[in-house]
Amino acid sequence: MKGSIERAYKQKCFRGRGMAARWLDRVFFSALGAISLLICTGKLFLSTLLFAAALAMLTLWDLRRWRTFRQQVWRNTADELRRESWLKQEAMTIGQTGGTILYPTPDADTLIGHCLQQGRGSSFHCFGAPQNDLIAAAAAWGCVLSFHPWGRGEEPNRDEVNERIIRDAPKGRPKLWQRILELSGNRYILAGCLLLLLSMGLRKALYWRLLGSLCLMIGALRRAFRQ
Repeated sequence: MKGSIERAYKQKCFRGRGMAARWLDRVFFSALGAISLLICTGKLFLSTLLFAAALAMLTLWDLRRWRTFRQQVWRNTADELRRESWLKQEAMTIGQTGGTILYPTPDADTLIGHCLQQGRGSSFHCFGAPQNDLIAAAAAWGCVLSFHPWGRGEEPNRDEVNERIIRDAPKGRPKLWQRILELSGNRYILAGCLLLLLSMGLRKALYWRLLGSLCLMIGALRRAFRQ
């Protein structure tokens, strides 16, 4: 997978966050846990150990998430190509019988329109589970509607899957409401609110409030710059 294509899929996998943003998240939340432990215990060694362990765990989690996402993209693309291959074969078979393929499955009004255009005695074919209401609608206009269960075509080769993955690479920015919901700053704001709430019942409340305020400030800045 080319670098630009891989970055596009990674941004989709991580909801629009690039590499720098993901590293900032890991370092920040690892440091947040380490500082919290330092406040509670006053032991720098344990805090440093926690920081390293948390950073490694978050890094491994991101790697696992990307690997799973990439495998899912590959499986979905291969399934799509198999379905297309099967559709082509099925279309050739149906075409030899003189039938008309309706894909995707139309609603009742659209089906009636096809019946009126092609006349009584026409034969139509759809794919998927039979829909009795559509079958009855076609019969009422003197036509026959048949449903064919989905099948699987030949296994695509690696080059075909790669070409389709490149062709279907994410393009463009998501809609505004999606960007607002997926802003990474929301995690900082949530962490800040949680720390401020916890500070009401914890010792050394001032330190927790400072950490919470820092989280809120970073979250607000990230949201402002991402707009």
